[in-house]
Amino acid sequence: MSKIKKIWNENRVLFVLGLILIICVVVVSIVSLTYFYGSSSNAYGNRLDSIKDTPLSDKFLNSIKTEMNSKDAVKNTNVKVKGKIVYIELTFNDGTKMDDAKKTAKEAIKLFSEKELGLYDLQFTIKTAEYTLMGSHNSNGSASTSEEEDIIWNNYTIKEEKASE
Repeated sequence: MSKIKKIWNENRVLFVLGLILIICVVVVSIVSLTYFYGSSSNAYGNRLDSIKDTPLSDKFLNSIKTEMNSKDAVKNTNVKVKGKIVYIELTFNDGTKMDDAKKTAKEAIKLFSEKELGLYDLQFTIKTAEYTLMGSHNSNGSASTSEEEDIIWNNYTIKEEKASE
């Protein structure tokens, strides 16, 4: 017992500092885990709170699909929502001109109300045998306010180079 008292008396400051260090490591670990991993099970956190009052129903999404499929040049339409983004994939008949396909996709915007357009981003994919286009309509209107530029388009057509003979 006298050995323990002797060690305690000689190293009392080191023991107290070690105990303070252990407590600090535990506190920092707990704070880090709750900050980085959180307690929310939702992958989006609170970013979707703005669309709780204006959800897009399956009936509405099916009406978009039906409306787009009613166009002569459209072969198939897929519509899905993930978070605050509405993905609209349009497959056109072969030989459809790019400008006509863009106009048809732009008609889908008119099916949404102003409130829905202010909350949801729209992502368009246009596919034909000749080309693939992707376009987006931003909910905050940063793309543009002019009629021609409601959708920003990117052409993802891969042109194969012909081998020289």
